Amino acid sequence: MALKLGRTAAIHFVSQVAVSVSGFVATFAIARILGADGVGVYALGMSIVVWLNVPLSGFQEALKKRVSEGIDENAYFTAGVLLNFTSVAVPAVLVVLFRGQVNRYVGDTIAVFIALVLVTNGVFNTLREALHGEKKVAQAGWVRFVERTLRTAFQVALLLVGYTIAGLFVGHAVALVVSSLVGLYFVGLGPTRPKRVHFERLVEYAKSGWSGGLKGNAFNYMDIIVLGFFVSPTLVGIYKVAWTLGSFLVVLSNSVSSTLFPEISDISTAGQTEQVKHYLDEGLVFTGLFLIPGLFGAAALGSELLRIYNTEFSRGATVLVILVGALILDAYASQIVSVIKALDRPDIVLRIDLLLVSMNVVLNVVLVSQFGWYGAAAATLVSGGVTLGLSYVAISRLVGRPSVPVREIGEELVASVLMFAGVVALEPLAPGGFVGTISLVGAGAAVYTVALLSISPRIRQKAVALAPPTLLRYARIR
Repeated sequence: MALKLGRTAAIHFVSQVAVSVSGFVATFAIARILGADGVGVYALGMSIVVWLNVPLSGFQEALKKRVSEGIDENAYFTAGVLLNFTSVAVPAVLVVLFRGQVNRYVGDTIAVFIALVLVTNGVFNTLREALHGEKKVAQAGWVRFVERTLRTAFQVALLLVGYTIAGLFVGHAVALVVSSLVGLYFVGLGPTRPKRVHFERLVEYAKSGWSGGLKGNAFNYMDIIVLGFFVSPTLVGIYKVAWTLGSFLVVLSNSVSSTLFPEISDISTAGQTEQVKHYLDEGLVFTGLFLIPGLFGAAALGSELLRIYNTEFSRGATVLVILVGALILDAYASQIVSVIKALDRPDIVLRIDLLLVSMNVVLNVVLVSQFGWYGAAAATLVSGGVTLGLSYVAISRLVGRPSVPVREIGEELVASVLMFAGVVALEPLAPGGFVGTISLVGAGAAVYTVALLSISPRIRQKAVALAPPTLLRYARIR
């Protein structure tokens, strides 16, 4: 990865780490104040938001793609905003009209608040995708950080003054409005009168591009949706916390993917196939950097990590390990799918996603009905593996078989095994409670970092290239 792109990804990564930390604080507060049952109701409400956002996601993907091509950006931006507004207004009205059924499903009278978050979330994501299209990936990352931080602050404040589930949705919506204004400040595009061709090209891409939202929501929320019909909100809440904890490990992979998309989109028009394959190889190296050790860490400390939220959450330790395995497979698949989209082949992604979603729905219903939340986690794991296999076949047909950085992935595995052994050896010596758990996490991270930098020349070279010059000078002095 070029040094400039690497630093962009690093800046985006730092912002997303901050987002994840803020998310941890919010989840921790909700879990402590409302318990697993409250987390479950909120998760079910948000699952409705993200599923009704599927049509909107197609226009968001189309907006990012067309703006990134560098032609008629203002016209595409204006047309995209109009299409996005239309696609989010209709489902919001439906939620209000069918509020009785919605309230019964989630277990609380919050349908109107769900509609409010649906609309404000659509506005926010439209502006964020416009920034991605302008290659302002770092700014988009920090706008998301602002939204997540404000959401946490508003939600915790409303919980402390006595509001419950409704307060969570109100805090979420207010944060989205404020952050949208911040995003609008960074967007360099302006309104102009679009022509019919601009709408047609956006719709053309969106016809296939919407499936990305469908696939992402199937992977992230289909299990939550199905669990809502078979298990209690308490188990849904524990499952959601385990998923949130595991998702922290995907931050680096998402940052790399977000950084590479506009670059690959730009060079794809020139037919630079080898450069595309090089970018993909670089992305795959960094995909497992946190996820692979995260799997071993979840196996060693999953119960202790979940207990931080509250004692009742430690029941989800096995689910956490399965979900991290699923996230690993999906993260590698997502890197490849992002490249396919950047090559302007959303039709291929559509076929993959429709197959995945169909399989995911069937697996979740069958396995959840038989095995409860373990079935949901297993369905997510199988879905991730199928997506990876299909995306690899697809990219091989488009640009030729990509080079897989097997050596670097193997080195990440070796370093993770050493980390696991170190954590297991230190666990009997560590104090109990929060301090002991965090100490073990820190020790494991240190062992993994030292081991990986020692055995992997390529990753060591990348780390040195991305390190701040002042740090390198200090190291040489020492």
